[in-house]
Amino acid sequence: MDNGLILLVDDEPVVLQMQAAAVRQFGFETLIAETAEEGLSLTRKYRPSLVISDVQMPGEGGFDFIDALERQGLKNMPTIFLTGYDDIEIIRGGLRAGGDDFVIKGGSVEKLRKRIAFWMASGFQELPSDLRRRALVAANALKGDNFSEVENHLVFNQGLVDRVAATVTHEMAGVPTDYGIRLVERVCVMGRISKLIIDAAEGFGDFVRFPDYFIAVTQLVKSGWAREFWPLLKRFEDWSCDTRFVLAGVEPLQPIKDYDWFVEGLE
Repeated sequence: MDNGLILLVDDEPVVLQMQAAAVRQFGFETLIAETAEEGLSLTRKYRPSLVISDVQMPGEGGFDFIDALERQGLKNMPTIFLTGYDDIEIIRGGLRAGGDDFVIKGGSVEKLRKRIAFWMASGFQELPSDLRRRALVAANALKGDNFSEVENHLVFNQGLVDRVAATVTHEMAGVPTDYGIRLVERVCVMGRISKLIIDAAEGFGDFVRFPDYFIAVTQLVKSGWAREFWPLLKRFEDWSCDTRFVLAGVEPLQPIKDYDWFVEGLE
């Protein structure tokens, strides 16, 4: 688990201090900022491991802040939008700005704790760009701006995870028992799990929760794999552009040499 700093950005000092106290109770150090400009300055100086930002703030809001991190090359960490507005436009705007996760204010602090714990431990540095695009397309396809209760659409879909894990487990029965030791095999498994999750997704919430599903599937399929994948997940975006990742994703897992695209020396 990453034990780095967490930056909190909110224009309400009382709320900010309460959030900081809660995060410190989770065992993490905090930085606090009351404006987007201050948040940029602290990010540039301290390079936090996670950013949690309010959406509505005077002047530049949370979307502007995260967008500025992107434009200035400072967004190399996950970002969570914390908002009191439970509507679809928050999802649309947050995804466009480069946000990776969403927590609605007013609920149990346990929800925030779980999201912090996930992003600090998973290895994912962000919501992969392809999944962000898919989530935004799905969110934009919803009719009207009065679509509410979006948090219900971000609930973890255990059924999806179980179905994908069952498929991967079945396919793993046909490959050598040491499958996954070599890097090329892990890349193939990453590609296959990713494609199965995408195919099983039912809406924008499932695309946003892709990192959660990926980790959960690897834990169900083979207990030690979560640790094996962690270094690769930090560069998931790069691996997802690998030809082997893409080609292995569209067909059942099999011994490397049985793939039509396999070429000696590729591993």
